[in-house]
Amino acid sequence: MRSTLPRLLILLAAHAVVLPSVAQTPGAAQTPGAAQTPGAAVPAADPKTGIRPLPTAAAPKAAVKKAPVKVSATLSKPEPVFGDRFEVVVVLRYPTDVRAFFPRNPDLKPLLTLPGDAGRVERREENGETVEVLHIPVLAVKSGLLRTPKVEVPWHRVTASGGAGESGTATLKGLRIVVRSQFADATDVKAAPLPKPMPLVEENVPLKVGLLVLAMMLLAGALTAVGLRVYRNRALRAEPEPEIPPHVVAFGKIANLRKSERLGDGEPRLILGEISAILREYVGRRYRMPALDMTSTELLESLDDKDLRGVQLSEFQDFTSIGDLVKFAKQPATPEFLGEQLTWVERVVDRTMQTPEEVERLRQQKIARLARQKRLQIQVMAPAQLRLLAFAIDLFIGGALTLLIAWLAIDTAKQGLFDASYGVFIAWLVLRDLLGDASPGKAIVGLRIAQWDETFEVDAEAALREDAAARRLSRQAAVASFGARLQRNLLMILPGAGLAAEALTCWYLPEMRRLGDQWAETRVIDARYGLRKVVTGWGPGAVVAVCALVALLLPLFVLGGRPL
Repeated sequence: MRSTLPRLLILLAAHAVVLPSVAQTPGAAQTPGAAQTPGAAVPAADPKTGIRPLPTAAAPKAAVKKAPVKVSATLSKPEPVFGDRFEVVVVLRYPTDVRAFFPRNPDLKPLLTLPGDAGRVERREENGETVEVLHIPVLAVKSGLLRTPKVEVPWHRVTASGGAGESGTATLKGLRIVVRSQFADATDVKAAPLPKPMPLVEENVPLKVGLLVLAMMLLAGALTAVGLRVYRNRALRAEPEPEIPPHVVAFGKIANLRKSERLGDGEPRLILGEISAILREYVGRRYRMPALDMTSTELLESLDDKDLRGVQLSEFQDFTSIGDLVKFAKQPATPEFLGEQLTWVERVVDRTMQTPEEVERLRQQKIARLARQKRLQIQVMAPAQLRLLAFAIDLFIGGALTLLIAWLAIDTAKQGLFDASYGVFIAWLVLRDLLGDASPGKAIVGLRIAQWDETFEVDAEAALREDAAARRLSRQAAVASFGARLQRNLLMILPGAGLAAEALTCWYLPEMRRLGDQWAETRVIDARYGLRKVVTGWGPGAVVAVCALVALLLPLFVLGGRPL
């Protein structure tokens, strides 16, 4: 008993000392130096264990750096009425070394921004700051209490070198707007006049231009088809104008000289020279020789083997000798003598003139010669497949230039440059043949532009071998002049109408000379005539033409269209 009592007293004393400390910090002793932060919340004790966790120190708040751009907005009408047009006035304030970029078309729904009115901007300097005031026109299309969304305003600081330094965004808080109904304060409700209608649909310029060009092409095609039909019908009925026989011309000039009475009072040398010219012109046309350019000796030698039908060569020799004496030795000549010489010339014409059979035979020979010349002219003309390929290449080059300039205009939002890109295309179609005797497309395919020559003569040997004559014609054809190469493409100033008219003319006429070629008297010939093994078909030209058309339409319908 005595030994047990002291032990109980010691246990009671220890319990009395330990119990308060356990109640204060259950489960663990407080870490020295971990003082509780003033104002920090004390954690609640766990309901199961009764242990309260140690309070943690609150993390210090990070300092928020304010943006250098201040944005505010007001309304030009504090309480607009439904259907009213008013302005949202946005004020930007920022240092002079900062650039702020307010969105061009901010989202202010449920207010409706006007697509045709971009508003106005005012900028000034105040107290070392830039103040930018934007007036954005809007339309109230909804009544009641409205709130616009926030608008982010990017900004950056300009460095000393002119580049962009520190950057960020400022926020324009949403506006609270009360839009009153038109009948909110009305006691006598009446229908108000409707507001002036405003276009909300953007004008489709590419569609209008395309429809206009298509209409021009259809109209030009119809008119050209009618004109070509009339022209071809007349050409089929037309025949070469009959050549006036040389004796008819000579008799007419002799009669006119006698009626003029110049035989009696004229200068003998001049009168005899006129009589000699009548004879020489007749002989030259009758026997196909340049008698007017021959000397007297050359003329007599040329007449030696001709059928003079009873007229002696000595008579021609006496006439030329007397004429030389009067003209150069100044021998006097009486009117009677001049009359005798004129009568002799008339008798020579009468005895050697062509018979009707000879006139008809010569006419048929001329028709055959002209037909052969025309056949050779057509033979060396460039085939339609090659001309299509050459034109398609030129079209593709112009389309590529237009695409490049239009792409740059869309990227820089320059409306004038976009319009100029299609002006460059038209100028290319007009001026493409001025680089030489052929455009780039013709030079690649092997064609060239030559002058149309109706006087091309075919000798007897070449006439038997028309292929050789055509090859010679292809090599020796005269190059078209600078003015002719420009003139042949002037119809391309109206690309739709001009292209339709030129294509129909080239396809319809046998010579394959389009309107520009006929106007400028030019033609497109195959510079490699006789050297081609195979002539390409229609496929390559059609593929290149489609590619050129795609290049022309890409800026209008794919890359964004004409800048506003």
